[in-house]
Amino acid sequence: MNSMDIIALAVIASMISIILYTERVMSAGPTSRLKRYVLYFVLFMMATMFIGLGWYLSVPPGFLNTIIAFNIFMIPMIAFIVLLFYFYSLEKRAPKNYDRLVFPSFFVVNELFMTYFIFVIIGVKLSSNIWIAIPQMVNSLVFVIPMGIEMVFSIVLFKMRGTARYLLITLALMDTISPAIFTQYPFPLLIANAMIMVGGMIILLEEVATSKTRIVSDKKRIIDISIAIYLLNSLGFLAAYSMGSHLTENWFPYSLSILTGMLLYFFFVFSGRMNNTVTSWVERKWWLFYILFATFAVELIMSIPLNVLAGIFTTSSKGLFSFGYLVTNNTLPAFSGNVYLSILPFIGTVANSPTFLLLMGLEMGALVVIRIKRIKWFEKRVNLSFALLAYFTYTLYGPKFIFNYDKLPLWPNVGALGPVRGDLIIPMLLSYAVYAILALLFGRRSYCGTLCPSAVMYGGTLGQEMIAMNYKSKTSMKNIGSKYSSLVQRIAAGAWVFMLISAGLSVAVSIRLINLPYDPAILYSFLIWNTLWYFFFISIPFVGMSPCRRYGWCTTGLFVGFFSKLGFFKIKAVDPNVCFTCPTKDCVTACEVGLGDLPAQFIKNGFFKSQKCVGSGSCIAACPYDNIHFYDIRNFVKERLGPKGTNAEKIDV
Repeated sequence: MNSMDIIALAVIASMISIILYTERVMSAGPTSRLKRYVLYFVLFMMATMFIGLGWYLSVPPGFLNTIIAFNIFMIPMIAFIVLLFYFYSLEKRAPKNYDRLVFPSFFVVNELFMTYFIFVIIGVKLSSNIWIAIPQMVNSLVFVIPMGIEMVFSIVLFKMRGTARYLLITLALMDTISPAIFTQYPFPLLIANAMIMVGGMIILLEEVATSKTRIVSDKKRIIDISIAIYLLNSLGFLAAYSMGSHLTENWFPYSLSILTGMLLYFFFVFSGRMNNTVTSWVERKWWLFYILFATFAVELIMSIPLNVLAGIFTTSSKGLFSFGYLVTNNTLPAFSGNVYLSILPFIGTVANSPTFLLLMGLEMGALVVIRIKRIKWFEKRVNLSFALLAYFTYTLYGPKFIFNYDKLPLWPNVGALGPVRGDLIIPMLLSYAVYAILALLFGRRSYCGTLCPSAVMYGGTLGQEMIAMNYKSKTSMKNIGSKYSSLVQRIAAGAWVFMLISAGLSVAVSIRLINLPYDPAILYSFLIWNTLWYFFFISIPFVGMSPCRRYGWCTTGLFVGFFSKLGFFKIKAVDPNVCFTCPTKDCVTACEVGLGDLPAQFIKNGFFKSQKCVGSGSCIAACPYDNIHFYDIRNFVKERLGPKGTNAEKIDV
């Protein structure tokens, strides 16, 4: 280790010490203006010193360059001292909590200028091009290690607890194990970043789920900041890997996301703890929309670079818009190579990729596991466990990793796995036969509550809490009840027509009757299941819970719903008089699909039967009198085969 290395280590240690001291002072409670202004001066002096000395050491020695370097250091310093004296002398105090912006800004600037200075003294050549120089500095251990230490210590010094602590840890970890630093391990480190991001999303979504009506201000702020940083980081990774990560300048967007994330991180730390509560998403629909939209966007964007590194997608490496290759590639549905017309098919293609399905499955599946641990109803725990198993095998593993899976009679819909051609028509029809039989025997829940990915998306803690939106949305309130409105009936008819036309055109393409640049059945699947479905999911604050089940555009749901109403499945009341005298009607407000006439049918018929009912069981769990239960083929068989007089009404498994 030479003398320059020793100086570099001393500078880094000094920088860390000063920032940690600043954090300790600010974490101790209210401080005098004088002490804060002294800290401002020290941090600003260090920044100008780094830039001045760094410039001096990087240019040829000489009198003129010495004068310039001295002025780079002194002129800003003198101007800053004058400003400090001016503001200190004002009788009017500065806005409360302005330190939450000032100190984080100083931290970011000092880290950047310190890295520049270290690079100069240890002989690392920085590019004169800022688009290259910024990534060189930010994506280096000289920048990341001090930043990581300062972030971790801030959690301890400011005594972060609970959700805030865990989210801050995820943010610090993501910056520390960046694939932009350890370029020899791009794929495992990108996976690690994705998993950390998923872990953070699970934490914040669970916090959102438990804060339906009121939320602590601090928690709301850290949730907003975390989501913003996840979005910025995923966009940075997208830019780098779509343009070609081997070029330093392609990491510029990601470097900006690191700097912005650091600023937001310390902004939260220095904001002061606000333990007051504010109204949450039941009354703030746009906030819930932001949460749901960001969840989808983060996973979608993050899955693209993962697909690139996994070899699922290939890049042209010709600039920022090089990911246009994704929608002009022959293996994907595209409109004659037109990028703009192919945006929705592109989104559908990414949403259908194994990486996206895995990230979204882990995220939403974790919320389902949390719910399984909390509920005591054994049958629902089994149902949710089957839904998780179905998602990771039937939706993810099977179609993505098993050869000839598209020959099996397990299609969710036309075009879901491939075109409608001769050798696939029979398996597709068999799929509908299987779903019809299951619906006749066990009701619509056999598909909508188990096999469909919606069972995982809606079955977690947040999904169950969002049932409240059924009675907060004007659109939802117009569609409460067991019958479909006239508008929904028209939507349902249009959905079937669209599906049948797509299937017919797909057959025509397969027998070469017509020639199209895309297969209509696959395009239909991408538009409906991988694009429109998510559009409705993030619109839950405005349309109510379970939109795919309530608004008629899911043809498979309508199909199994029809056979469910014809079959054995129903919800029975033990004593209809209990429903008549029930003052709360909790079964109504708990219903996932807004079946507002549940009590009326219980009172009139002794049971409830509707093609809209997906058998989620939320109404059963909500009933305060344990007065309603499922009835399906199992109960029927037990009644016929069991001894006379046996009560076969309830079956637990």
